Amino acid sequence: MSFSQDLLTRAQPTMDAIMVHPFLKAIAEGNVPDDVLNYYVEQDEHYLKDYLTITALAVTQTDNHEDIAKLLDVAQFIGNESKAHEVMLGITGHQVENWRRGPETLLYVNHMYESAYRGTYADTLAALLPCAWSYEVMGRELVAAGANNEQNPLKEWIELYAPNDDSKSYTIWRFEALDREVAKLTPQQQEHVAQTFLLSLEMEWRFWEAAWVQEKWQFNI
Repeated sequence: MSFSQDLLTRAQPTMDAIMVHPFLKAIAEGNVPDDVLNYYVEQDEHYLKDYLTITALAVTQTDNHEDIAKLLDVAQFIGNESKAHEVMLGITGHQVENWRRGPETLLYVNHMYESAYRGTYADTLAALLPCAWSYEVMGRELVAAGANNEQNPLKEWIELYAPNDDSKSYTIWRFEALDREVAKLTPQQQEHVAQTFLLSLEMEWRFWEAAWVQEKWQFNI
């Protein structure tokens, strides 16, 4: 069993929990409360800016030409995710106001920055990977369940993340790159990479949860 295959086995319980989260169920039914959508978009705007920065850091950590080309393509896709936000804001009529980063958003991006600055290239890949992987799983399963029906106002949002031949190849590349990089590491370092991935995946669940419960800081500053 490869490193990534074992990692996905370990990650499955968390992914299962994401798929049954009330936010995801509401997306499938097309009835997410407006304040939840607004919170999600505001926080995701912050998150994606940091994700883009960390993707750029990953480019500086490798001399593999294919990886560099793929990472640059990833950066371009991140720019396209504004379409997903437009779908949600079109439902609520909300305008992005650059709210303060929420507690879970800050915790998540700090985890990714620490992985990129203090870890190996494999750690950076592992920190970034759960976002892309979990959204692909989510898109595929929601489409398979028929959630992208014409009555669902989030149909376009769901289909943006549903895998096609191109996006599928990118997921394969991400895990292949991770397998290649961890082969250079000691068992202890490999386990650190695994923990980096699993923590990012838990932070994905927490990101959904934070929007659903409207998590706020205790004090205004």
